[in-house]
Amino acid sequence: MRCVVVGLCVLLTACQRPSGPAATTSLGAGERPAASIRRAPGFTLPTAAGSSLTLSSLRGKYVLLDFWASGCVPCAAESPNLHKIYGQFHSRGLEIVRVSLDEDPARWHAAVAADTMAWLHVSDLRGWRSPVAQAYQVRILPYSVLLSPEGRVLATNLRGRALGQKISGYIPLD
Repeated sequence: MRCVVVGLCVLLTACQRPSGPAATTSLGAGERPAASIRRAPGFTLPTAAGSSLTLSSLRGKYVLLDFWASGCVPCAAESPNLHKIYGQFHSRGLEIVRVSLDEDPARWHAAVAADTMAWLHVSDLRGWRSPVAQAYQVRILPYSVLLSPEGRVLATNLRGRALGQKISGYIPLD
């Protein structure tokens, strides 16, 4: 029994940034006061297909940045929700960019190959040391950032139903 408990603790902490606690706020998860809506940090990262993706090339679309890693159990649990969101909103102007914090290229490529969706996969394979993860203040995985068509941060760290509801506030389902 002790091995099971230790194993679960290892899995849960594996998806957390190794140093520093997550920032706390009095707002609800994902809520941002109007004054704090800021321009999203730009980046250019390698794609799983071997080309490069520059975030600014997606201007004019809502963009959901999904920070994840191949060994992250909570990330895998959120994947069905991302599939649903992609199916509902992609044709209406939402692009999903999955930003991997993997360090092992073989594990990252295997996880991307297992993923059946046509969304964009990028990674610099620097794990938690990734300048992009640092710029977006990623402290735990999975971590989401919803961007406006103008490249402004609308919401962060939403999952499940809350993420779908937030997106539907910007992109109506009719």
